Amino acid sequence: MDRGLSPPELSALAELRDALGEGGGSGDCAAEGASQRPGPAGLAAVLGALSQKARALAGAERRARQAASTYRAASLALSRSPDSGALLEELLDYLSWIVVYDAAQVLIALPGGELEPRASRDWRSGRRPPAFPAADALARRAGGRSLVEEAGADRVLCVPLHSPGDILGAVLVLREGGEGRTPRAFDEEELRAAEAFAGQAAAALRNASLFEGLRRADEELLRSYDTSIEVISKTLDLRDHETEGHSLRVAALAAELGREMGMGPEELQRLRRGALLHDVGKIGVPDAILLKPGSLDAGEIEAMRLHPVYARDLLEGIPFLRQVIEVPWCHHERWDGSGYPRGLAGAEIPLAARVFSVADVWDAVSHDRPYRAAMAPAQARELVERGAGSQFDPAVVACFARRFPEDGQGD
Repeated sequence: MDRGLSPPELSALAELRDALGEGGGSGDCAAEGASQRPGPAGLAAVLGALSQKARALAGAERRARQAASTYRAASLALSRSPDSGALLEELLDYLSWIVVYDAAQVLIALPGGELEPRASRDWRSGRRPPAFPAADALARRAGGRSLVEEAGADRVLCVPLHSPGDILGAVLVLREGGEGRTPRAFDEEELRAAEAFAGQAAAALRNASLFEGLRRADEELLRSYDTSIEVISKTLDLRDHETEGHSLRVAALAAELGREMGMGPEELQRLRRGALLHDVGKIGVPDAILLKPGSLDAGEIEAMRLHPVYARDLLEGIPFLRQVIEVPWCHHERWDGSGYPRGLAGAEIPLAARVFSVADVWDAVSHDRPYRAAMAPAQARELVERGAGSQFDPAVVACFARRFPEDGQGD
């Protein structure tokens, strides 16, 4: 027998109805208690509706947690990307986790205010390439806010990328319609997630732009430094007439040998700069000794041998050039320890200096000097090979021999 509901049960049922947004308040339910006393079937229907709503809330909470997790991962990844091109591709990848789309495009504001497409994702169905209608105008009309518009049978969401006081661009997200299919609308949850993500993406773009500006400035500064080094090198070559052009040639050859010896890009850069400045210490050698046409006496030889020390003293005081000091200071050391200024031997000599010394001697004997003619390439190569184990590092000489075949000509 259906006994109906007691007053406490009716009150609980009213609260359930209020929570579900159904019917009137608890007072209305109480007033109806006498005439409408739902039995177990009615209560089951209410509980079923409540269960359905709980599942919907749980799903929304799960999606929110997933979106938050994706947002954190995306924010972290984007903040670590210094390259704007790669960043835009990553932006579209992560955006697809937050808002499902068929196609997407990123527009970037140019200095003149125009918006230019920089990255895009095609329709995943692959039926046709993306055709964003009036993308530039759509992004401009959106201004600083998100905008959803119909574009034929498609639906387009435009999310601006803006930082304080500046529009960096916009992201266009498209859901494809047509062929009897209506694209799903962008709901409020997706709009909020997309806008939050766009804010983080804009900050990452701003950081990448600043990083690229600093990188360009740094590259320009390095080019300026390298130009200055080359000017100094040419000035030294002009002062020492018998070696005019020597520094540029030997720097190029040393870099080739260094690459063959497995030196990395930064090591090769230091090697080249050091090679250009290898005789910078000769600034401290008097012209009477440096340009003397005849043989030097013992005292003059001793004075000439101080030029690596002068180079060290000069370059140590310049932070940018301190890192290239190995070649100017050590290029007259010998593998057997009989060189100068410190008498280093074997692996005590920095690799850059060991590589350079082979290139230096090769170039010196391969070009005319006032007191002798240049050697033939094969003779010069033989001279270098004879110095392996005494003047030169045998491994560098072996590398040199591979670089220069039997006829003495480079590969």
